[in-house]
Amino acid sequence: MNSKERVSKTLKFIEPDRVPAGEWGIDHHITEKVIGRKTYWRNRKEQTLALWDGRRDEVVDSWKEDLVELILKLDHDLVPVCFCPSKNIEKAKIRKIDDETWEDENGNVYRYTPGNDAIMCIKRSKREKIEIEDYEDVIKFFEEEYIPSTPFEIVEKQGENYRFSLKDESILEFAKYVIEKLGREKFIFFRGLSEWIVPWATDTEDFFIQIALKPDLVRKFFNLFTQLQIFIAEIFINLGVDAIMPSADFCDSTGPMVSPESIRNIFLPGMKKLSEFVKSKNCFVMSHNCGNNWKIMDILIEAGYQCYQSIQAKTGSMDIKLLKEKYGEKISLWGGINIETLIDGDEKEVEEEVKYALKYGAVGGGFILGTSNSVAYGTKYENYMKALETLKKYGNYPITI
Repeated sequence: MNSKERVSKTLKFIEPDRVPAGEWGIDHHITEKVIGRKTYWRNRKEQTLALWDGRRDEVVDSWKEDLVELILKLDHDLVPVCFCPSKNIEKAKIRKIDDETWEDENGNVYRYTPGNDAIMCIKRSKREKIEIEDYEDVIKFFEEEYIPSTPFEIVEKQGENYRFSLKDESILEFAKYVIEKLGREKFIFFRGLSEWIVPWATDTEDFFIQIALKPDLVRKFFNLFTQLQIFIAEIFINLGVDAIMPSADFCDSTGPMVSPESIRNIFLPGMKKLSEFVKSKNCFVMSHNCGNNWKIMDILIEAGYQCYQSIQAKTGSMDIKLLKEKYGEKISLWGGINIETLIDGDEKEVEEEVKYALKYGAVGGGFILGTSNSVAYGTKYENYMKALETLKKYGNYPITI
């Protein structure tokens, strides 16, 4: 049984030969340890510097070669693909302020953050506030502001129904390579779609203000945006992916950041349309959602998602045993390894977590082993290897822990 068959059976609640494994992402320090060389794959700082310097091809070549080698050496069953930087990206005009701070030509200021080894924007230049007051404003913004900022263009419009085209094929280079190399054996999923978005919001606070005060206008935009997402999903389905995986993070570690009623009224209709389309193409649809999601699990299931990934058992109280008992016949679960344990724990703790997840999550299928988000920067190499070793020891069906 190959990985593609193994994961497909799992998502249909059929026990395959063994529990499949995979990750939303693996940060560069672990990848480098596995493949034995430097990489740009999920190397946020070095990738940013390289792209600023105009070394796009160097970055994308590293993504392609290093991810394929990583997956094969770890024997993962699931493989992520996404858009890659465009060949048309220009060398940035960046002024270095000090060893950890930079400013671009527009006045945006960036600083290195050691916590996730990334260069983050810490100060954005002020932009003119976009006033969205009615449906006409939403449509105008979508057509004249939002779409021109993407690699897509509108080629036909009938009422409020749009047909799009892709302006820049180079952003598919990475996905095409990975699918060509691994697509016959491995289960490939596309990550890069959003389950909620308010692109005219000026900052995080304004994002939530718009949802609270202008829900009808946000819903209007999300319905238009969903048409674009369906177009993107179709591109990747035609390339040969096995699943589409949008993400949102509706919740933090305590619960929803907006009310479940708002999620249901504003975003759920678009989420359902995307899921229905994907499944109509005989492709699976999954959801990446961090946080304490107990209050929105029914929404994720109603949206049509077949798998829920990023299960935060420690910080989000999303216990695998309880999830399996309550939702195990409705949605597959992907998790079981807490990133907090990978970073701060030891191999014995990791082993016990994996055994617990297999014992309570894997029986009857519907379970994929992975981290509670991703193999994050700071993860101890030995801890993650212990997780995979434990899976090999105890993850064959029937589960007998």
